[in-house]
Amino acid sequence: MVSPGHDPPVITLGAAHLYGSVQRDDDTVTSFSSRGPTRGRGTLDGKPWIDNLLKPDLVAPGNRIVGALSSDLLGTRGGWNRLVSSYPQLAAIPGAAQAPNQTLMELSGTSVAAPVVSGTVALMLQANPGLTPPLVKAILQYTAQPLAQSNLLQQGTGLLNVEGAVRLASAIRQDVGPALAAGTLRAGDPLLARGKTMPVAQSTLNGRRFYWGKLVVAGGNHLLSGDALFTKFQPIYDPTLTWTRQLALRSTVRYWPYTKIPRSIDEARITGTQRLVTGGVLWVNTAVPRAAPSNGLFIATPTLSGYAANGSAFVLSEGFVLSEGFVLSEGFVLSEGFVLSEGFVLSEAFVLSEGFVLSEAFVLSENVVDPASRADPTPPGDR
Repeated sequence: MVSPGHDPPVITLGAAHLYGSVQRDDDTVTSFSSRGPTRGRGTLDGKPWIDNLLKPDLVAPGNRIVGALSSDLLGTRGGWNRLVSSYPQLAAIPGAAQAPNQTLMELSGTSVAAPVVSGTVALMLQANPGLTPPLVKAILQYTAQPLAQSNLLQQGTGLLNVEGAVRLASAIRQDVGPALAAGTLRAGDPLLARGKTMPVAQSTLNGRRFYWGKLVVAGGNHLLSGDALFTKFQPIYDPTLTWTRQLALRSTVRYWPYTKIPRSIDEARITGTQRLVTGGVLWVNTAVPRAAPSNGLFIATPTLSGYAANGSAFVLSEGFVLSEGFVLSEGFVLSEGFVLSEGFVLSEAFVLSEGFVLSEAFVLSENVVDPASRADPTPPGDR
C-alpha cells in the first residue's frame, strides 16, 4: 500500500462543496477531491496484483469551511498559526472581528472534511461506546445521503449525515465490542439493542427531508444493503478481520508478558471456512444492468441506492463465505485500469481556498486510461 487511504478498513473521505447554503440539494463533490479506485500494488500468490478498491467511502463538507484559528496564549496576530501567517488571506473572514481568542480562519480540503467525520464518530461513540471501528464505518456509509450525478468513485455512498449516523448508532446494542472480545457474539446474532427497532431511514435537516442511501461497501468492491446489515451481527464488523476482494486476513495482537501493552500485531491469511456476511443481506452488484459501463462503477450513487430500495438487488441466502482461503464471488472489478471522468488527480488534495492549491496537481486529459503496465499518477492519499 502506498497510501493509508488504500487500506480497506480505513474511513477514506472526499470533500463536498456546500456553496455557502444550508440546504443540501445543491451540494456537489469538489473538483480537488481525489477519486477512486485505489491503485495499490502488491503480489498475490507470487503474481502482480492491483487492489482496485472502491474509494472514497463517503464525502463530508470540505470547501471554504470557517473554523477557529489557533494562536499563542496571547491570541495576538503575531502568534497566529504558521499557515495563516504565510497566507493571511485565510483570515479574511467577512464579519469576523478577529479579536484575541476569537479568531477565525477559512480552509478547504479533504483535511478539513476529515475532522468533520471524526467529530461525528465521537458523537456516535458517546451514544454507543460498544461500536467497533468497522461497524462505525458501515453506519456512516449506510446513513449517508447520495449526491445527484456523482458515482461511487467520486462520493462513495454519499454525503455525511450526522443525525442519521448517531440515531442508528443509538439503536444498536452497546456490548458489541466486549461481546466480541469475550467470544460470545456470533454471526447472525441480534445486533439491535433490546426493545429497539431499525430507525426510519430518513432524516430532516433545515426543514428538508431526505432518504438515506442505505449502501455499505464490503470487501473493497461489494455493495450491500438491507436491514439485515444492522438487525443481525455481521462478521465483517469484527475489527480483527480484514476482507479485501477474494482474500480475508485475521489479525492477532500480541502483548508484552504480564501486561496489556501491545507488542506486535500479526496478520495471517484465513485458509479455512469463514462466514463474512449472513443471509438476508442485499447484494446490490447484481442489480446493475449488464450494459452498464465498467460494471456500474460510473452509475450515479442515487441510482444504485434506488436499485436496493425497489427490490432489484439480490437477497443473499447464505451470505458471503470464505472457503478454502478464497471468496468466490467477486464484486465490481476493473480489468486493466480506470478512466478519470473529470481528469484530475491531486498529490495531496489539500486546498487553502477556492482556486488556491498548496501542492501541485497532475492534470490528465479527458478519458486517459491508466493501464496496469504504466506508471500511475499519484494515488489517492489525503482524502
